[in-house]
Amino acid sequence: MKAKTIAARLLVACLFAVLLSVAPPARADSSYITDPGEAARAFDALVAEAGGRPRLYALELSDRRLTIDIRGKRPTELDEWQIGRVKRLFFAFETTVGPRPTRSAGLVGDIDSGFFDRSEIALEKVPEVAANAIAYARLDEEAHVQSIEIARHIDILPMPAYGDIRWSIYVTSGSESAIVRTDAAGNIIGADLANTNRARNMDLLGDGDWPHREARDALFAVFGDERRLRDFTVRPRAISVTADYPAAPGRKEDYNWTISGVTRSPLLSPLMHGAGEDELFSLQEVDLTALARIRAIARNAWGHESAKLEYMTLRRVSETAGKPELRWIVTFTERSTKAGVADASGSVEVTPDGTVRKVTLPAGRASGADWLAPATISATLGRIGKDFGPGGRFAEIVFDADKARILGEDPVRPGAMAGFEADASGMSRIRRLMPWDEQYRKERLFDLEALSVFTQGDSLADFTARTYRRLQVDEATMPQIRYAFAIGQIMGPDGTYMVPSPDGRPTLQVRLESADGSRNGRVVYDSSGQEIDVRMP
Repeated sequence: MKAKTIAARLLVACLFAVLLSVAPPARADSSYITDPGEAARAFDALVAEAGGRPRLYALELSDRRLTIDIRGKRPTELDEWQIGRVKRLFFAFETTVGPRPTRSAGLVGDIDSGFFDRSEIALEKVPEVAANAIAYARLDEEAHVQSIEIARHIDILPMPAYGDIRWSIYVTSGSESAIVRTDAAGNIIGADLANTNRARNMDLLGDGDWPHREARDALFAVFGDERRLRDFTVRPRAISVTADYPAAPGRKEDYNWTISGVTRSPLLSPLMHGAGEDELFSLQEVDLTALARIRAIARNAWGHESAKLEYMTLRRVSETAGKPELRWIVTFTERSTKAGVADASGSVEVTPDGTVRKVTLPAGRASGADWLAPATISATLGRIGKDFGPGGRFAEIVFDADKARILGEDPVRPGAMAGFEADASGMSRIRRLMPWDEQYRKERLFDLEALSVFTQGDSLADFTARTYRRLQVDEATMPQIRYAFAIGQIMGPDGTYMVPSPDGRPTLQVRLESADGSRNGRVVYDSSGQEIDVRMP
């Protein structure tokens, strides 16, 4: 037994002697990452073992290990070599292992373009790069660099290909982590900070204390001053930007900014039908410091403090009577307290100067205003006059119980027709008209002043009462009313009217209908108040 013990001890001693002959002694507490010059020294030692000056495919560093992948014997193969610190009893030393066959990830067929030279990376700056990465990550607790990987970045589009050399520095503190990225020289170009407390706690919508300038600078680096945008959306932890794709008309691409930087979606999507050049805007028109002010105005217009603000989208709205207008569309959701009842959403549209243009409330909170009441009609006509301006000319204005429809000369394109719809939320443009409505005919246009014979005082109520008497019905049997103002009534596809105006001035059609829509009738009045057409129920 004693002889066996002595033999074992001699064997261990011989092994240590062999190990010590492999590599020079090393301090047990030294680090390839934090100690100046250690990464470069260990790399040179490893390359000496590998032989020659190999082309690198990847390099990975930790405190106690350096690994490189270099070209293998076959075109698609790589050789992995490692040098690392080992501590046995009272001894600390380096050992070298390799080569061990390995393969690339296989995303890029041309593996040759993935190699690079030692001269292209600043290994002598490893401690400095690591310290800068820790400072950039700004973790709450004391942080350290767990590992560093150096390899060529792989671009996915338009097809997988190797790009520039990138360092990926993994910073951790235990409860947080981040991946900081640099170029080949070690200059920071971005980071993945999603697993940091800063990212977890950041609220772009509810808190003004977030890096506005950092976001703006990062987006300007991508889009510049001239690139034209479609949408700019702010969510609690991200900003989404949609822009036309320059190389493919009719297509758009999406970008996202988070605290980690700007990323681009690999997919292109088609523009919606009707999307025009007049809807585009630039980053110069986006004021991120105004978010809190716009949010407060929108919430006040919404009327419920408990509503959740979902997101804010800046968009140039073309569905207006005037020129396309830049608006923040602020979307809210009201949580339902009843089981089985869905949450209700809506929006408030606010111009950058703080003017509320449109409020779209959930169905349960929508305004119950009577659109056929004389006061409502008068107010709506006043709003139409303001939106179209003093030169506004109209072919038809129709009032139903919940909205008004307007057909008139487009105030943005004189000589062309446009349709609009006004309801409790505001006024919006109708994108597509019937072919005969699109035809511009000057003789069928009128101004709002010409309607005063029907709308001033109690005139409209009197015409309504006359219609009930003429059609020999009452409000109980035919409660639904519609008013239509036009030069003539019931226009055909050829542009002529079934009931033309006798004096070329607007006429009024009062239409009555039963609650279930089974019965209806109408009376048309000319500008003198005379009946010119009657249809009995």
